[in-house]
Amino acid sequence: MGYRTLRGDSEYEFTEKKSRFIGRACYTPTEADAKEFIALVRAGDPEARHHVFAYVLGDGTVRMSDDGEPSGTGGAPVLNAVQKNDFKDVTVVVTRYFGGILLGAGGLVRAYAKAAVGALEAAQTTETAEFVEFTVTFPYSKTGSVTYAAEKHAIPILDRKFADRVVFILRAEVPTAEQFRESFAEDISVSFAELRREIAPR
Repeated sequence: MGYRTLRGDSEYEFTEKKSRFIGRACYTPTEADAKEFIALVRAGDPEARHHVFAYVLGDGTVRMSDDGEPSGTGGAPVLNAVQKNDFKDVTVVVTRYFGGILLGAGGLVRAYAKAAVGALEAAQTTETAEFVEFTVTFPYSKTGSVTYAAEKHAIPILDRKFADRVVFILRAEVPTAEQFRESFAEDISVSFAELRREIAPR
């Protein structure tokens, strides 16, 4: 079953009592992707005082960090923004350039929450689905019918190989791939082989 996530990344910025807050959200399907995104944000704003973050993955992994802010004032509101909107495979990093005026615990919570929500609202949202990448092998005489069927089901042809027989590599959501395969169920000259499956944004 799919879940809500982002397509690509986004950014939202505002200033609160001279402190500059920059919220950034990104689709991160693995923990390695989340850590890489956090590292890229840190590298892009090396002079910032704090890089508060939180991420929630589809496998149940949840992490957050106050990154030097008082406990519970940074990571928790950022994580809450992700979870209350039912996002998964999403990382949000909020960068703060301290402006010299203390905001207090409540002010920090509100500011980090605002930056996180703003970044998520600025993002393009989508649902995930299970995709399958597969090959279709067939004689040259079937090229037209296989191409037509792929177009009919809106399945992109990723690659074409021409040797003794033709091999197309396609990728589609699992139900669509099954419908495509069923259209050749009576044709023994057309064969299929699954390459891999993955959960990804639509």
